[in-house]
Amino acid sequence: MIRKIFFILIVFLTACVIAAILNIYNSADVDAEKEIEIAEISKKPSIVTLAATMNSFRDSLSEELRTAASYPLGHKEMYSWSNLPPSRNQDRGGIEFSKLSGDQLSLFQKVLNAFLSDDGYTKVSLITTRAETDLLKIREGFWASRPYYIALFGNPETDGSWGYQLDGHHLSLNFLVHGDEVSVVPAHFGTQPTFVNGTEVLGSERGNALSLLNSLDKSQKEKTIQNGRRGLKVGPGSTTDPYLNYDFSDFVGVGLKASDLDDSQKEKLRDLIKSYIYNLETEFADIWMKEIDAGIDDTYFAWIGGTTEKDSIYYRVFNPTVWIEFNDEARSGGRPNHIHTIVRAPNGKDYGIFALNRGPRTLLEHYVLDDHHEKSDMLFDYTIVSLQRADIKEKR
Repeated sequence: MIRKIFFILIVFLTACVIAAILNIYNSADVDAEKEIEIAEISKKPSIVTLAATMNSFRDSLSEELRTAASYPLGHKEMYSWSNLPPSRNQDRGGIEFSKLSGDQLSLFQKVLNAFLSDDGYTKVSLITTRAETDLLKIREGFWASRPYYIALFGNPETDGSWGYQLDGHHLSLNFLVHGDEVSVVPAHFGTQPTFVNGTEVLGSERGNALSLLNSLDKSQKEKTIQNGRRGLKVGPGSTTDPYLNYDFSDFVGVGLKASDLDDSQKEKLRDLIKSYIYNLETEFADIWMKEIDAGIDDTYFAWIGGTTEKDSIYYRVFNPTVWIEFNDEARSGGRPNHIHTIVRAPNGKDYGIFALNRGPRTLLEHYVLDDHHEKSDMLFDYTIVSLQRADIKEKR
């Protein structure tokens, strides 16, 4: 009996020591995160304009709406977004479009216009205009009437680090201003149908990719075109995921390396990348593009699917500072009619420097590991390695 009591005490004390060590470790992580300093307010004219435009929108909100929309930088709401439309009465965090007056919505559109290029703003306008109509056709009365939410992070009036998120059906943009820097990652653009009001919403994203593919010779195409199933590899954010950034290392060496392209082909690759990067306002996109160009020879281009405009395709561009994916999700009338794209930062800059220790997994992991997906007909072109280990991490 005494031995049992002694054994239990030893186990208990050991557990306490381990818990204390883990607590110290976790505290160190928290302290490290707190050491990230809010930037000084930028005096750069373009940043001053962004802040003023955002402040005009913030000032138009009632105290109740502003409080509902506001979160500190690094809050879990930064990672909580989805390409799916919210259902009626679902709380996605922030302010739903339907809660805004016409004047308030107009002021927010000015915010978007300030951050986005003309092309980027046009895409956002087409996506947000069409979504409500199509959702009503699918299931009238179920989906939110204006399926988009605005979340605000930080305060541009008092700090040089702040951002906001536009989250909703086929659109999620995560903006961050940090001093003189502006970023928009992750960014999800999707559309169904592909043509809205006579305009192909993601036409340059498809056209530039096909132009690059068709410029390749036989040996280059053999490296580029992969076997397997189409499907985005890195999906929406989730507040329950314990990962800061997805490990992209499995994709190094997969596809055609840009160093194997001639100058003309490399320019076509740059044109393809630009069709995503230059959704951001040109001044900030130029800075981003310089970072991408610095590692252009280490970029990989991979393709799955057919090779014509009528075919359903998937491709990705994997550069040291940008991850781009395009996938045709469905067809109608014999042609692709439902597209998802995503842009992320594989160098750990998703959500900016304020990202906490949580973030995206691959979309495949999301569907396999989450209980609410009992069945799935999603198609993927790779399988999970060490899924059991990932599942153990998930339960910690």
